[in-house]
Amino acid sequence: MKGYRLILEKEVVELWRTYRLAIVCVLFAIVGIVVAVEARYLRGITKLFGQIDPELGVGKTGIPDVVDAFVHAIWLFGPIAAILLTMGAVAGERRGRTAAFVLSKPVGRAGFLWAKFVAVALVLAVATALATLGTWAYSSILFAPQPVLPWLQLWLLGWLAALVFVAITLAASASLASPTGAAAVGLAAFGVISLASTVVTLNPYLPTGLGEVGQALVLTELGSDVDPFRSVAASVALLVVALLLAWLRFRRVDL
Repeated sequence: MKGYRLILEKEVVELWRTYRLAIVCVLFAIVGIVVAVEARYLRGITKLFGQIDPELGVGKTGIPDVVDAFVHAIWLFGPIAAILLTMGAVAGERRGRTAAFVLSKPVGRAGFLWAKFVAVALVLAVATALATLGTWAYSSILFAPQPVLPWLQLWLLGWLAALVFVAITLAASASLASPTGAAAVGLAAFGVISLASTVVTLNPYLPTGLGEVGQALVLTELGSDVDPFRSVAASVALLVVALLLAWLRFRRVDL
């Protein structure tokens, strides 16, 4: 892949100079901390507004509540960040005529596309790692010491779930001339997958199923109904198919 390293360096520098790297990482770190703190003090905060209605189900919280809130947060903000960071990766450069200029140099289209994907993947790796670290650290302080390995696995699963939407949005960005159109496709995919996840038999094969696997790993509740290999393999397959589609479309697109 000619020019891959050159384009990757350019992308990372641009993400840093435009503050997108810093903003995403800070926001995710805050989310990670808030998840643990909110779970710990939810009952006390609720009491400030009067007597707690038993029907609300606000009782004593614990690690299961923290993990559940963390999964919901990361499996929401991860895909959204992935879509926003990727929507202009190719479409934006095509619109600004910079893609044609860059590819006129000794830079191959495969290297160009792969560098775009890796750059966003690195940002999301750091962001989701900071969120996971924040939740793990504050959970250990506010509740009980937490083992490292299950939370590390939960981070990797959350990162993989976000990468699926990076690949889908990249394919849309390579196919459409508008970043807004690429974002619309990414958000539509997120909506469809979220809706499909409500079907119990489909969820294990979707990125949302990775959340259930992560919860089971942290809470040591792996059972016959939770198959980590099946969920990971299905998400990796979806990611690869989306990247392949992006490449097949980009190699033929007129810059």
